Amino acid sequence: MRGRKPKERESYVLRMGDGSLVEVTREVYLEWYQSRRRERYQEEKKRKYGVCSLDRLKETGSAWKTAGHECSGPEESIVKEMYLEKLREGLGRIQEQDAFLIRLLFFEEVTVKDAAWICGCSRRTVQNRRKRILGELRSIMEDIGITGWYF
Repeated sequence: MRGRKPKERESYVLRMGDGSLVEVTREVYLEWYQSRRRERYQEEKKRKYGVCSLDRLKETGSAWKTAGHECSGPEESIVKEMYLEKLREGLGRIQEQDAFLIRLLFFEEVTVKDAAWICGCSRRTVQNRRKRILGELRSIMEDIGITGWYF
């Protein structure tokens, strides 16, 4: 676990939802608080950036509807769908493992640390790959005819 660990204590106690206290081991105590921090971090990301997952994309048919972006009119909706189709086409042009990493990071809400664990590499490697892949995607999107990042 990263960060400061609490001082050794004689006993560790967790407060349950009903207010009762349960004595646990130090390992359970540390893991419980680490998971709470992870949950808070994910909630902050959701509030800041919106939620966009592949499941919601399949349900709604549009990442814009899932990320909290509302379309103001039919023209804007059609343009956004066109850009999403171009993005899918661009993702199809890059290597499968690169597309997998982008889907993990941007559609499945996986953290860089967790993506590194899934891919079996270091966090820094994932960050470098993400930067390289986004550069490739940018040039592919420009080749397709999308200049600048619409989304």
